[in-house]
Amino acid sequence: MKNILSVILLSLFTTVLMAQLNRSTPPEAGKAPKINIGEYQKFTLKNGLQVFVVEDHKLPIVSYSLTLNIDPIYEGKAAGYTSLAGELMRSGTSNRKKTEIDEAIDFIGATLNTYSKGIYASSLTKHNQTLLELMADVLMNPTFPQEELDKSLKQMETAIQAEKNEPSSIAKNIASVLRYGKEDPYGEIVTEESLNNINIDLLKNYHKNYFRPNVAYLVIVGDINIKEAKKQAKKYFGTWKRADVPKQQYSNWPSYDTPKVAIANRDGSNQSVILVTHTVPLTPGHPDAIKATVMNQILGGGSFNTRLFQNLREDKAYTYGSYSRLSTDKRIGYFSASAQVRTSVTDSALNEIIYEINRMQKELVSDNDLQLIKNMMTGSFSRSLEDPQTIANFALNIERYNLPSDYYHTYLEQVAAVTAEDVKQMAIKYLKPEQAIIIAVGQADKIEESMRSFSPEGKVTRYDYYGNEVKGTIEVTDKTAIEINHDN
Repeated sequence: MKNILSVILLSLFTTVLMAQLNRSTPPEAGKAPKINIGEYQKFTLKNGLQVFVVEDHKLPIVSYSLTLNIDPIYEGKAAGYTSLAGELMRSGTSNRKKTEIDEAIDFIGATLNTYSKGIYASSLTKHNQTLLELMADVLMNPTFPQEELDKSLKQMETAIQAEKNEPSSIAKNIASVLRYGKEDPYGEIVTEESLNNINIDLLKNYHKNYFRPNVAYLVIVGDINIKEAKKQAKKYFGTWKRADVPKQQYSNWPSYDTPKVAIANRDGSNQSVILVTHTVPLTPGHPDAIKATVMNQILGGGSFNTRLFQNLREDKAYTYGSYSRLSTDKRIGYFSASAQVRTSVTDSALNEIIYEINRMQKELVSDNDLQLIKNMMTGSFSRSLEDPQTIANFALNIERYNLPSDYYHTYLEQVAAVTAEDVKQMAIKYLKPEQAIIIAVGQADKIEESMRSFSPEGKVTRYDYYGNEVKGTIEVTDKTAIEINHDN
């Protein structure tokens, strides 16, 4: 009898508990969590070098990241030379050969990488003096040996040959050319011909004209204090001479009144890489940036719950994944939505992408979908604060993009404040499928006819890997085209 009574009581307790825990309705969202963002300190050397310091004494490691704040450079007939200049800075100086630099870095277990707009170096605290000697030498005294340039040129040419067979690389090149134009730094393509025009003088002149302290930021993160950071910066970078740095001027980007439909051939492919893309006038820190980011995360920003993923993968089984990206930039941002699908469903998958874009503009997202993305963004942001380098990046962004000093302190509050109506308005303002570039790379002869449905004029243009138009453009003579609709 006692056991029976216990079972009855347990059953009643469970029933009451389940009634209280109604999981069909998610709990209401609370206020944005309070976060503690680490502080940074800043000072400027007489030569104009701005230095940011983030102390973190958990590990005996210090990193030094030097970044140039310069305009993108149009390289023209020698496209590729700025990246080579950055890469080869580490290949020898007037004081050390490449082998000596490599051996010295390996001996202290450090990292020293160079690129077209800066240098990154890291080591144990006890070795930072040796590291800074090497870093300063590489920064101010590179020689750009001819033999190292020859090796890099051959490697880049080999990479181009490999990428010609990669549909995603072909699509990326075509998208860049059609978004920005070939006469723009963002649209020019590195070719075998442009590699042949690169020489040592170009590399030396780039370094001489652009690697200057008055357009540079030095971010120091790790086991160091502000007093020691000032001492190191003055000792190793104080003699770096300032000079005027060239400014760039640019032409306007291409614009399209109707969708621009492009295809490229990839022989033997049984799949198509598809892309819907266009430029977006959205700069870092813009008042719309956070709201627009929330909108893009719901559409296809990377999680399994996004609209594109659920539609193209879970519902239609067209692809393993479909994603979208909304990129901010100081000059011009861009939007893209992409997938890799079976050849036979190339046009169907593109229709679904465009349908989901249109749905973002026409319908309010549900409270559940909106809160899910907010939670994801909140968690990602909070986790990023565990890395001291994040604080350094915040400092750099505030300086480079002239953001409010409390931009990141109020970030989660701004995310929490985004409404379903905000999401809809951001989709209307920044997503332009009616003026987009629509690209498919695959077996051109099998997809060309169906791709005409995306152009009001029924026009499809073929391109090659370099973004050059291939003769044989097809048009519909009666200027009619299939309307882009979602078919249930």
